[in-house]
Order: sequence, then C-alpha cells, then structure tokens
Amino acid sequence: MTYSIYCRNLSIIRQLFKSNSALISQWCKLNNQSCTTYEKFQVERNIVCSVSGNVIGSVAHWKPLTLLNCFDRLLKSQRRLRATHSAYTGSATAPVSDKEDEQEYNEYLREICAIPGMGQRVLVIQPDIKGGSRKYVLTTKELKLEETCTLVHTLPNWKVVSKKIVRTDFENTSEVFGSGNFEVLKNEITSSRNISAVVIGIDKLNGLQINTLQEAWGLPVYDRYTIVLQIFKDHAQSPEAKLQVALAEIPYVRSRLMLIHGGFQTEAAHIVGGVTPMTLDRRRMLLNRRESKLKKQLEALHSKRQEVRLLRCRNNVPTVAIVGYTNCGKTTLIKALTEDETLTPENKLFATLDVTAHQGLLASMMKVTYIDTVGFISDMPITLLDAFRATLEDALMADLVIHIRDASHPDRKLQIISVHKTLENLLSEEKKKNVIEVYNKTDLLSPEEAALLDPSVIQISAVTGQGLAELGKAIEKGLLATTNHLKKVFRIPNNHQMLRWLQQEAAVNSITPDPRDSQYLIAEVIISHSAYGRFCSTFSRKK
Repeated sequence: MTYSIYCRNLSIIRQLFKSNSALISQWCKLNNQSCTTYEKFQVERNIVCSVSGNVIGSVAHWKPLTLLNCFDRLLKSQRRLRATHSAYTGSATAPVSDKEDEQEYNEYLREICAIPGMGQRVLVIQPDIKGGSRKYVLTTKELKLEETCTLVHTLPNWKVVSKKIVRTDFENTSEVFGSGNFEVLKNEITSSRNISAVVIGIDKLNGLQINTLQEAWGLPVYDRYTIVLQIFKDHAQSPEAKLQVALAEIPYVRSRLMLIHGGFQTEAAHIVGGVTPMTLDRRRMLLNRRESKLKKQLEALHSKRQEVRLLRCRNNVPTVAIVGYTNCGKTTLIKALTEDETLTPENKLFATLDVTAHQGLLASMMKVTYIDTVGFISDMPITLLDAFRATLEDALMADLVIHIRDASHPDRKLQIISVHKTLENLLSEEKKKNVIEVYNKTDLLSPEEAALLDPSVIQISAVTGQGLAELGKAIEKGLLATTNHLKKVFRIPNNHQMLRWLQQEAAVNSITPDPRDSQYLIAEVIISHSAYGRFCSTFSRKK
C-alpha cells in the first residue's frame, strides 16, 4: 500500500473516530501504546487491523483494505470499541438495538461454527473406533462413512472429493488419531490442492480438537453436528423452524467459547472467519441475551400452536403423528394417505423441519389429521432435540404415532434403534403403547429380502400404494382404542334429519336400506362420545 493511499484511509479513520478520541487514547493505554503524533498513525492502523482480524507488525506488511471495507468495518466496530471501553472503565453505554445485537452475534458465530456460503471440496474421514462409548453398534464403519458423505452432499455445492476410514483408539485426544495416522493425514491434506475442507465423522468434536486439527491441516474442520446444524439452517422455512435452529445453535456455540479464550492458540480461528475483538464476558452476555430472546419468541409461537391444537380437540378430529429416521418417506406417505397433490416430497436428508398438519379420510370416512415431523438421525445431540421439543409436542400429544422404517436401507437396524431411543425420551409410557410400526419402501426389496422383514410389522410402499389399505385399518383400530370415538349402528327413518345430522357430525361408513322396512335405513358410523351424547339428547327429545 502506498503512503498516499494509507493517508487517505487514515483520513476516513479520523472522521469515523473524530468524536471518539478518548476511546483511541484509552485503547492506547490498554495496549501499552504511546499517543505521540507519529505513533498515533500506528495506533489507528492497529485498531483497523484488530477490527478486520488482520493484526500484523508494521505498515509495510499491512494487507490493503479498500476504502469501502475500511469504512464498513470501522463503522461496525464503533459499538464494540465502546463496549470494550465500558468493560474496562465501568462507564455506561447506550442501549443495544436488536439489529446491532444480531449483527454482532453473526460475526462472532463465524469464528465458532461458520460454514461459508460457497461450495467446498471435502475430504470425509470416518474414524474406525474399536472401543469406548463411540464404538459402532448395529452398524459398520462403512455405513457410517456413507451417511456422513450423504450429510455433506445435502449442503448446496458441497462435494466429497475423497473419503477414507482411519483406525483410531485416540478419538478423545486433541489429535483424534494416533501419532502415525495423524502424520499421514497431515502430509496428505497439506499436499493436496483438491481439498478445501475436512469433515470428521464424529457426532461432536470439542474445541481443543477442532483447534488442533485446523492448525495442523490449515483447513476448516467440521464434525457431524456442525453439518447437521447447517442443513437445518438451509432447510428451515417457517419463522418457528428458524427460531428453533437458532436456539439449537446456542449450546454448541457456548461449548466452543474456550476455542477463542482459554489458552488455545487463536490462529486457527482465522480459518473460519477471523478473531472478533470481544471479551469473554461480552461473548457470554451476548449468548445469554440471544438465548433469552429466542425462547421468548418461541414461547409466543408455542401459544399460537396450542390454540390450533385446542381447536382440533374441540372438533373431535383425531391426530396421527408420522415419525421416523430422516428420509424414510414420511411426507410421501402422508401424500398417499391424504391424496394432497400440493405436497412435494424430496429425496434428501431433513427435507422437513416444520411440523405440518394435513387432513385425510380413512376408508370408514373417519376424518384424521396427519402430523408431519422432523426426521431423526443417529447420535442426535440432545441440545438439538430440546430446541425442537416445542414443535415435536404436536407429535407427542397425537392420539396415535406411526413409526416409518426404511425397509430398503442397509443400516435400517441402527435407524430403528435410533428412533426408538429418541421416542423413549419423548413419549410417555401411555403414548408408547400407541405406536404402529410400519416398513416403507418395500417395493425396492426383492422377494427374498422382503421375507427377512419382521412379519409383525406392516409392510407398505407409499409410492405404489402397496399395503396402504391394511395400514388404514390399523390406524382406525388404533384411534378407536385411544380416542373417545365409538363404532355405532343406527336405524333411522329414510330421508330424515337424523341422517343429515350424522353426516355432519360423524363419519358415516355405510348406509343400507333396512331389509325389514324400506322406510328405514341402517347407518354404520364412527362417532365421538360427545357427539353421540348430543345425538341422543337431540333426537330423544323429539320422540
């Protein structure tokens, strides 16, 4: 950068900080800098560089910042400088707006678990863990690797360019792998020009592990939780889903605070966006304030959802929640059961994050509300599940739960166990009795493979319609057992208002002439207890 351009940048700096000369002086004192005319140039330059995350030793090595970037970054930093000044001096600061709070949080977030908006060429490493709590049970290292690769491919413009399984007994150490394998990986990654990021197929790496790997490899390193969290961000559509994803992010970010503060080297933080000049207490306060704000916003949406749920109860329409492992075909099944052409199932992980309700009719003409839910995944962090608990309440409070199993998936045993473990934490003992197990995608199996499935589980194909009639009967039977609905047969006068009343207030399954008297009809209906009471009260008085 030439001296003239540098001076023009400094003129902008002076304009921005004209009213904040005291802050510059305070910054000098905090950093043991003198305030001579000559050295003030250096001080101002250091402020700019601190803001941008490009702290270097001298003007000659200062990475050029355009006037626009210089202006923009300094403008954004004024409030943080005041906050830092206040933290040291105890002076009061102006109230922080929600917009500023959001901006500051997003900048901080980039250091911790940011994923660039651009695509990545990814090396996926699946640790082959032989013992401990992370030992593979009911699955294999190969299947776990394929699932991690599928997660990566779900992100827009992300491509797995290489994948490998690496043996380790040291998954809890800072380097994750033994010294020999770690050195081999380091040489391979640092010498490759085709890799821009590394994904480790472990549910959650700690801050020290992330820091160590990024420093050694010179590339951003992500775990499965970070990838899943980013997929959730990309797929969240409704305000409620976006709020829940943001809330799920807070515990993860909080657990990574020590990546920046706590003795770890901070050079690795530059790999994911630079070091934001913010004190540890300031970061904690920012997280706590954001968490409180998100919970309040979710509580307001939760109240609205409760109102909708109460309305369903008043209308006596039973609810059926569809749950299962991600991409098992939940939305496709609901589309088949409701014949709702507006539903557009997608063949990708976590396509559905919003819990949605869809009206349908059983063969008996009984009205049913089907609840579509977010998919589950193995090793799903409890913090992620807790954030979506408010949404999952619709499923938890449903009259009946249908667990969809992907019969065609090679890892279906692990998927089934993972869903059962999740439901174990969510459902009451009474609700656990109201779960119907269903194998989906049986059209993708050979007769020999289908013969190996559990015969006690209903087998269907939501695409071809195979087994849907049997499933409909099981749903009706389950709802009659768990709700206040009754099967009744009425003998009513032909063309009488009783029939019109039943057609409006109950599910009329069939109407046939009375063989003994053509003036009467035999009506088979499914009716709620409350509607049956109103029917008896209304028409008994008219007799």
